[in-house]
Amino acid sequence: MKYTNASIRERGDGRWQARFYYKDGDRWKEVSRSFKASSKRAAKRRADEIKDELERAAQAEGSPGLTPLPEEDMTVGGFLRRFVDNLESSGQIERTTAAGYRASAEHASRYLAGKRIDEITGEMILDWQDKLLNEDGLCSDSVAKDHRLFKQALSYAVEIGALQRSPFTKSVRAPKRRRREPNSLDDEGRRKLLGALDGMVDSELTLGVRLGLSAGLRREEVCGLRWRDIDFREGTIRVRNAVTEANGRTYEKAPKSASSRRDVPLEPDLARRLRAKHDALLPAVGKAKLAGWYVLGNERWYLPSRLGKEFSALAKALDLVGTAGTRVCLHDLRHTYATFLIARGVDVKTVSSLMGHADATVTLNVYASADPVARKQAAEVVAKAMAERVVEAP
Repeated sequence: MKYTNASIRERGDGRWQARFYYKDGDRWKEVSRSFKASSKRAAKRRADEIKDELERAAQAEGSPGLTPLPEEDMTVGGFLRRFVDNLESSGQIERTTAAGYRASAEHASRYLAGKRIDEITGEMILDWQDKLLNEDGLCSDSVAKDHRLFKQALSYAVEIGALQRSPFTKSVRAPKRRRREPNSLDDEGRRKLLGALDGMVDSELTLGVRLGLSAGLRREEVCGLRWRDIDFREGTIRVRNAVTEANGRTYEKAPKSASSRRDVPLEPDLARRLRAKHDALLPAVGKAKLAGWYVLGNERWYLPSRLGKEFSALAKALDLVGTAGTRVCLHDLRHTYATFLIARGVDVKTVSSLMGHADATVTLNVYASADPVARKQAAEVVAKAMAERVVEAP
């Protein structure tokens, strides 16, 4: 079926309407679509894309080549559930990732659940994103995640032959994500926290905090740490496991990525405290059995959520505020570790390795400018250089 080129008109507030005509027998019929565009030129470009979408949809209706799916799997909600279930059951994603994907699927289903995937248009996607942002109050980062999942799922629908073509064209973009500064502790905040820890009896909380602050471990890695992962002789921590929570269940898994499997230097004061706990347990438990016990906890792990809540209470009591101006959470100790190392001149490649980042550019982009002391030092270097003058000989 062929459609005429669009006639477009502006409707105010950045919204436009495009009208198309096609011949049905001896009669001309009209189809209209509304959408947002920043200018007339952008509106014309979007109208051309809509025309292509209409013609592809008409062609698909008469095409016998599409793979039929059960009707419930052709709806947006049904297909997204099927897509995430397949990813999880095939081992392509972890349970924690699947939980996040299902949350995004719920966001899509909220406004598009009754629609079939072969009915979805670019305007529907943009309108859905607009509602999530302005009616549901979601942040742009969350909606961008929802966008990526939906786009990935419909690309998969094309691959398996359930959809002729994805409606995610170049003009159907996700909201721009915000760049967030790490909320690390500055030197004063770090000393304040360490002073408070020194005045407390060593416990799961204090040791967990020290592991984040002096080794940069994620809370899931802290809770997954076993005694066999602590090498007191070599002075290293081997990060090999993580304990995570998803859908109300807790389980052990490999670290976040291949690069997250790493060896981290064991800070001397922390080593002394861990050795004291280890040696206190050793007579009753035995060397072989103790090696499999968790550093936080015993035969069973310490819950990451519990550790996070306990630290939040401590941070509130100490009024610990980070460089981003908000109260620090447990993960911010990891930010503090990286920021401190870079500010003290440790090369970025080494810091990246200790953090378990796959690429040093991630470390550089996130942490290189986060420390206010380092920025002050840079300003002093520039001021000193600008004050220099050539002194002519008398």
